[in-house]
Amino acid sequence: MRIAAAVIAMALAGTPLMAASQYDYNDDLIRAVSAHYPPLVRLLITKGAKQNTQDAHGDTPLMLAIRSNDRELTKLLLQYRPNPYLLSAANHCAATEAVLADDPASLKPVVAEADRLQVAQALGLATKLDKRRALNLFAQLYGAAAADEIGHGFLRHPLDYFASGTQVALAFSPSNERADVCATPRSTLLLQGKICNRDGERISVEWETLSNLDNVDKQCSPQRHFRLERKSDTAWDEKFLGGCGSAPSYFPTLPASFDYRTFVIPELR
Repeated sequence: MRIAAAVIAMALAGTPLMAASQYDYNDDLIRAVSAHYPPLVRLLITKGAKQNTQDAHGDTPLMLAIRSNDRELTKLLLQYRPNPYLLSAANHCAATEAVLADDPASLKPVVAEADRLQVAQALGLATKLDKRRALNLFAQLYGAAAADEIGHGFLRHPLDYFASGTQVALAFSPSNERADVCATPRSTLLLQGKICNRDGERISVEWETLSNLDNVDKQCSPQRHFRLERKSDTAWDEKFLGGCGSAPSYFPTLPASFDYRTFVIPELR
């Protein structure tokens, strides 16, 4: 608490703990959420911290708050309209965490209803683990029969829910140093994008973002966790994100397509 109070004092004074070019409010936000300190969370967001930042496991502040059953923080973070489609390295979304916590109050505002795969994975998880409160919420949203059909349907035939346009994420480490994204073979990088094609049990993905989840080289980037997004620059996109059915050229060990099971959350494999 004394450390957090010191950070507040520095921020209020307009003087960061280190030089402005090196200061990372996003990293502080993750620490403040983990410390369950709402006043500091609110302050850091007003100072410019992005609550859609992802930690070393790809978890967002909202995922962390839900997982820890901190409803005060969850409610606070939801006021800033977080992105419900973001996925962690385990392909968890905020709805997945709310199911694991069996917390319908948190689940309702974070269900990404436009993403059939995320809904099906969350419902499959609730069904498998018999999370009754979460199941009741899904029944209210979709009707009891439809919720039961989706939950059991995913457990029996998960491939049916891997449709074009649904979001998946892939965590990997590069085979050698990748200086353009501050990465080494010890780094964890996270690609996230939409399924663009399915051929039998293999799927292709058009990646939309590339994140470095734990950059330790401050000279490369002052941010410990940062995200690069698809641009209008075709050459840049092909290098770092590839295309539908083509892997990013900067990461030669990545395949162009994947067994769909790669993107099933670990609890359901």
